[in-house]
This record gives sequence, structure tokens and C-alpha cells, in this order.
Amino acid sequence: MKYGMKDIAKKANVSLTTVSLVLNNKESRISTQKKQEIKRIAKEMNYQPNSAAVLLSKQISYNIGLIVPDITNPFFTELTQFINRQLRQNGYFTLFVDSGNSYLGEKQAIENMISRGVDGILLVPSSEFFSADQAEVETMFKNAGKPIILLNASTDMDISYVNFNNVEGAMMATQELIDHGHRNIAFIKGKDHLVNAQERYQGYKKGLEKNQLPFRKALVFEGDYSSNSGYQLAPQILKQSAITAILSSNDLMLFGLIKWSKEQGVDIFNRFSMVGFDNTPYTEIIEVPLTTIDQDAEKMSEDAIKMLLKKIKGKHDVTEKIIIQPRLIRRKSVKFI
Repeated sequence: MKYGMKDIAKKANVSLTTVSLVLNNKESRISTQKKQEIKRIAKEMNYQPNSAAVLLSKQISYNIGLIVPDITNPFFTELTQFINRQLRQNGYFTLFVDSGNSYLGEKQAIENMISRGVDGILLVPSSEFFSADQAEVETMFKNAGKPIILLNASTDMDISYVNFNNVEGAMMATQELIDHGHRNIAFIKGKDHLVNAQERYQGYKKGLEKNQLPFRKALVFEGDYSSNSGYQLAPQILKQSAITAILSSNDLMLFGLIKWSKEQGVDIFNRFSMVGFDNTPYTEIIEVPLTTIDQDAEKMSEDAIKMLLKKIKGKHDVTEKIIIQPRLIRRKSVKFI
């Protein structure tokens, strides 16, 4: 039989409030003798506190919301796995939502998670997130009543975030190709509204400028970060015979380019040196392992969780911004010209 506080109060001949004060170790004028008696009765009755009620009284759920724009993207899949594992190690559970790369989806997810009592939210923003009214976004974050941290994105808004140095990453990639003798370097950029796209484009241009090489708009091709967009751009890129190297804003668009080339019988790896961005898991197992810019998803998740837990514990109410340095992973897709 399961006994509750009412049963203990009845047997000890005290009020329910008295039992609650004693079992929750609250300060009171109850005598030591009476406290010992109440605890003895609770032990005899094998009393187990209602964990949900305890958490409710402490206004903590040990649940963290995680929102990503597209779980089919290998980088977000890896990031989600790291976050889930590290939250478990800290005693928290993950409530996961794929926003469908939609600002509306993010708003609905945040509202739903807050109504379910999460202690905080980690948000990997969609492409639409930065197109929304900034005042509306900041108000939504402030009214949430719980800390929300952005991952994989930077912003001038009064919002805490953890992101990579995308400008530096693209400069490193451009430099790698230049160091191997390449001067006609094509760049596959993401559309301007896509997260981190402009920073990576800026890094490519800065890399050229640093080496006194001219920027040529004709060598820039625009995709949407999907492998299909790389597939669609392939004929345009291969048409330009002067191009000897390709830098892509992410690995996926290069995968699409490689797929098209295989279907057409083109030896893409012999034709071009190539560098990607994200170091997704497949970069190591394709026909010629891909040189790419590594964004340490594990480091990002560690920093974001550390920041979020500090805010949950009320230790930091100021906006924090962390920028992680990327690194170049050299494999076999870059060769001397």
C-alpha cells in the first residue's frame, strides 16, 4: 500500500503542513523530538515523495528544448547527438523539434516547450529566423521567461549565442587552394538569407584579397545548401574551363556536384581541387576523401550547454557571445596545379 503525507500526519497526530515542513527540511519551530517521530513514521510507511510535485515546487523540470531547422542535414544530426548525450550526462532530458526550416515552426516550438515547463531552450535557427522582425524576435525571447541560446548563428540582437568563425574558416579554405597554386577558384555560396552564408562569402573574398587576387563575380555560383542545388549548378561550373578549384559553403552542395559528375562520366576529382565546409561524416568515405573546414559540433554543444545551465541557475543574466575557431581538415581532394 502506498502512503502519503496525510497518512503520516494522521498517525503522528499533526497537521499536513507540519509533515511537509519536516520532510522537506524547512525551518520551523517544531521540536527535534517531533521531527524525529515524523521521519520515523515516514520511514516505517516507506513514504516516497511525489517527484513531479517536488520539481514543480522548485520550478524545475530537468528538460531542455532543442530546435533544429533540418534533422536530415548531417551536421545538425551530429550536433543533436552531442547535445542529447551531454544533457543526459548533466541530468537533463531533451525535448526535440525539427522546425522545418521555418520561423513559424520555431515560434510554435518555443511556445509549446515553454508551456511544457522546459528549463531552457537551445535553438539552431532557420533561414527565415533572421528575416523576421528583430524587435518581435527579441520580445519573444524576453517573454519566454526561460533562457534561450542560439547555436550555429551570430546576431546583433540582444540574444546569447555560440557560433563558429565562418569568415576565418572560408579564408583558411581559400588559402589552402591558393597555396596549391590555384588562382581561378570557383565559390559555391549560400543564398544571402541563409544562416552563415554571407560570412563564408566574405571569407572567400578576403582570402583572395589577402593574396592580391582579383574577385570575379563570374566564378561565384549560388545554391541553397542542399545537395540538389549543387547538382543543378554542376553544368554551369564545368562549362568554365579556366576554373581549377572549387570552394563550397557546405559539404552537401559539393556532394551534389560530385553526383552529377559521376552520372555524366566526368572525373570531377581529376578536373578540380575541392574544399567543403562542415566536415560532415560522409566527407571521409567518398571516393576521394574531401578536404573541408571542421566545425567542432561537440565543442559547440559543450559551450552552449555550459552557458545555458549557468543561466538556468541564475548565475548569468547578461548576453553572452562565444565564437569558436574552425580548423582545416586536409584530405585528398586538394592537389597542386
